[in-house]
Amino acid sequence: MKKKGFTVVEIVVTVLIFAVLMGFTVPRFVNLVNKAKEGSTKHKLVKMRSAIAAYYGEHQGTYPTDDLSCLVPRYIEAIPMATVPGFRPSTHVSTGSFEEAFSKTGGWAYVSDPEDPRYGDVFVNTDKEDSYGKAWNTH
Repeated sequence: MKKKGFTVVEIVVTVLIFAVLMGFTVPRFVNLVNKAKEGSTKHKLVKMRSAIAAYYGEHQGTYPTDDLSCLVPRYIEAIPMATVPGFRPSTHVSTGSFEEAFSKTGGWAYVSDPEDPRYGDVFVNTDKEDSYGKAWNTH
């Protein structure tokens, strides 16, 4: 009489094959998730810059001097969430001169000092690089 079913060796081989396949796919999936978050943050940065440009155009060539809350809701619905690897997602906007605003704490940095050459510039507040090796604060 022959028993039906799988042998222990067949089950172990199947589990090993599955583990090897997971070892190849999971890191790629995690990388894709991080790239999607990165792309979303870059898109939000473009929206912030567009809102600042609209403000600049309507206010006779002057940029906002606050934490960009003056843009809400007329130019942008809300300050968007910056999602940067290594930091908690944040809507916080650091302001001041470039040195003051660039605190490397995640979120956004806005140069609100009219005396600074980068006055009116907004960027992601980190000195880390994106997945393409480009510094976040140069986007």
